[in-house]
Amino acid sequence: METGTGRPRLLGDRYRLLSPKGRDGQGIVWRAHDLRLRRDVAIKEIRPRFRADGADLKEARRRAMREARSAGRLSHPAVIAVHDLLEEDGRLWIVMELLEALTLEETVGHLGHLPVHWTAWIGFQLLGGLRHAHGAGVLHRDINPGNILLTGERVVLSDFGIAALNGDPSTSTTVPVHCAPAYVAPERLRGRPANPSADLWSFGASLYFAVEGRPPYPGSDALQVLGRAMSRDPDPPLRAGPLGAVLRGLLRRPPAERITADHAARLLSEILRTEGVAVDAPRLPSARIPPDALMR
Repeated sequence: METGTGRPRLLGDRYRLLSPKGRDGQGIVWRAHDLRLRRDVAIKEIRPRFRADGADLKEARRRAMREARSAGRLSHPAVIAVHDLLEEDGRLWIVMELLEALTLEETVGHLGHLPVHWTAWIGFQLLGGLRHAHGAGVLHRDINPGNILLTGERVVLSDFGIAALNGDPSTSTTVPVHCAPAYVAPERLRGRPANPSADLWSFGASLYFAVEGRPPYPGSDALQVLGRAMSRDPDPPLRAGPLGAVLRGLLRRPPAERITADHAARLLSEILRTEGVAVDAPRLPSARIPPDALMR
């Protein structure tokens, strides 16, 4: 992104935009350079929704602040780090760590599907970050294969763009239009509030996609997929092997019947040990932050 002089744009007298990295339902992600700390970063430019009377800048600002506040509270290798939030020229910019990674969606697109032990390892690492977020009172609300980054050494959950502080009554229960219905918990599709078990459904649906090579509700017609997701269970997995118990437990339609994150972590660690992959015993952070600790 250049200015009229042909030079790359400078944000906040600190971040020089270099080139676009990608686009999602909420905005454009740029590669940029932090002149102060002399490091490359990723900067997400939040594009506001448009209405008949113009851009909904108030909603864009609220959404960006929620993303930065939610992700900025977290510090875990499986959660993308948020460094800064800027507002300039009527636009909002979120500064994050820069990762050279493929998404889980891209990886499965290249390989067709992932082996059971790869999927279990990805799930175990990702679940550590998700448990950390839930322990801090933060919900993601949009876990899907496009938001899971694979660097080779890390599995990272990105894009807390519609994350909500657990129990925050100001957060809408509406599912944003860019969310893929195959990865949204059935109760959320029916308008019920998000909670940790809804994140676990989305987590399970993403593991289903990884090992099976397709979503739990496949199809190119969004309305048909939505209808299936609201009315019936996913098709039984065919390639999951020992992961089948994890997937069935996470993808139970009644939220109260789903296995917990702790239970899922134990099952995944057992699969990995059987496969000869050493992992630490699953545990939660020693200090849990009350959900309302930073909301005053």
